[in-house]
Amino acid sequence: MDFSLSTEMGPRWIMLLAGVGLILSFAAGLANSTMFYALLPKDENADILVFYQPTCPHCIAEIPTIQKLVSEGISVSAFNVFKYPELTKKYNVTETPTLVITKTGKVLRGEQDYETIKQALAGEKTELWGISGSGCAVNKDNTVGTCSPT
Repeated sequence: MDFSLSTEMGPRWIMLLAGVGLILSFAAGLANSTMFYALLPKDENADILVFYQPTCPHCIAEIPTIQKLVSEGISVSAFNVFKYPELTKKYNVTETPTLVITKTGKVLRGEQDYETIKQALAGEKTELWGISGSGCAVNKDNTVGTCSPT
């Protein structure tokens, strides 16, 4: 089979390469998010408990905010809802990301901005949904549910 780039094949090759690039980009982002959350400690006494699903786009989008909080010395632990079903049930996690603020008992469901999390840490926020209710459902059988648009 001839794989040379002729003028006839050019557009098809470009489309194929673009598709492969998108797939690799998504896979790299997924691997990085899974690695980031997996490297965080697993301590129920942390200031913030983050419950996530590895394929949740909102969990991936939350990483820069979590990184900023960690860089400020706030202790954060992360739990994959599939690997920690007992904790998921204990904290009544129904969607990801879910952030439990241990000092105040506040629960933030869905993707959150930095200021909202800081206010919750200070005890100024009550249980609320994230930015436009953005998150991914966790089904009762502990499988991935539907995700709201990012």
